[in-house]
Amino acid sequence: MIKTRYQRFSGINMTNLVDVTLVLLVIFMLTSPVMQRSTDVTPPSSDGGRVVNRLDPDKTLVLEIDAYGNLSIAGEPVSMEDLGPIAEAAYGAGRKEAYVRADRDVRYEVVADALTKLGSGGYLNVGLIRESGGGDRETR
Repeated sequence: MIKTRYQRFSGINMTNLVDVTLVLLVIFMLTSPVMQRSTDVTPPSSDGGRVVNRLDPDKTLVLEIDAYGNLSIAGEPVSMEDLGPIAEAAYGAGRKEAYVRADRDVRYEVVADALTKLGSGGYLNVGLIRESGGGDRETR
């Protein structure tokens, strides 16, 4: 019988496994930007919001939009055309903060138009108010 110098090795060859894994990783890294199914949207950064228990009507302007798109400020109905001059007058009178409180079913177009009108009135940073789980109001 012929004796061999080599012994059988029954382990897994890790070099081939690592090579295949790295090739797959590169392929996935190259194809992942192509596989997006929606347009590029960069959402605003948020720190989780701050809790607002009470808004001072002398310092803030709160615009409310109901589910039908009706606008109101301090309970008074306002038209979209009058929102720009009202926002400008409120900003000039010392109300430096503006918030929008919109119903969850309101159309995006109405909220976007309201934000545009507030921006033309001088409010470049507008907070959005939502109801928290505890019944307090929060802004984001």
